[in-house]
Amino acid sequence: MVTAWIKGLLFTLLALASAVAPTSRHLTIAGATSTLAYLRDTVGGFERSHPGYTVSLAGGGSVAGLVEVSRGRADVGVSDIPPRAEWTSGVHLQVMPLGRLPILFVAHPGTGVHNLTTTELRAVLDGRTRSWKSVGGRPVPIVVMTRPLASGALSVVDREMMGGRRITSQAIVQLSNGATLAGVRETPGAVGFVESGVVPRGVTVLGVGGRHFSPKRGAEWPWYAEPSLYVRPEAPSIVHDLVRYLGSHPNRTRYGIYGSAS
Repeated sequence: MVTAWIKGLLFTLLALASAVAPTSRHLTIAGATSTLAYLRDTVGGFERSHPGYTVSLAGGGSVAGLVEVSRGRADVGVSDIPPRAEWTSGVHLQVMPLGRLPILFVAHPGTGVHNLTTTELRAVLDGRTRSWKSVGGRPVPIVVMTRPLASGALSVVDREMMGGRRITSQAIVQLSNGATLAGVRETPGAVGFVESGVVPRGVTVLGVGGRHFSPKRGAEWPWYAEPSLYVRPEAPSIVHDLVRYLGSHPNRTRYGIYGSAS
């Protein structure tokens, strides 16, 4: 009789525990690497306010983010390129803009160059100018670094900077902002571009066409990507809550994402 009472008590306790314990759920975000620092430091607040939920982050680039969310392999996609039907298989996605993220042109500090005209920078990137000496720098060969076709930064540079020309086919492809910065920092004569709202260390941020980047006036910088969060309309409400949380968090400006989300 005592044994039966103990079994009943244990059953009751287990039932109560399962009733009050939140259902564990894992949410995933994939896409543009340029926003990972902001997302990594912000999702913790969402997890604390939503016990039982965890959020994981993966890069892969803007196109990968759109592909993954449209196919249901990620809950949220991050992209600074608008969706195309060939990436999303025609799936409609809802969007939450994050703001503007400056695209900076960076060079190895040993080039001796700090400022270029737009025409000079274009000739550097498309390979017509092969030595920094030709644009007032040291006699060092130019090594161009670029991003993969899935990169939103490359899309903006092609559209807004190159004037119809293409970045040299000899450019070294770097898969992320971090890889680009490391490559430019460590390679004499290197030049590339990164999405950053802060001044990166160990490289020269080039002035372009008389404009000089300052984090205090980051919203005025003319070259920028527009990262956004994408989600399937039929996604669970918790996913939409996550998107609203990330899209409206004031932390954005700390990571150089300027302007208010719309």
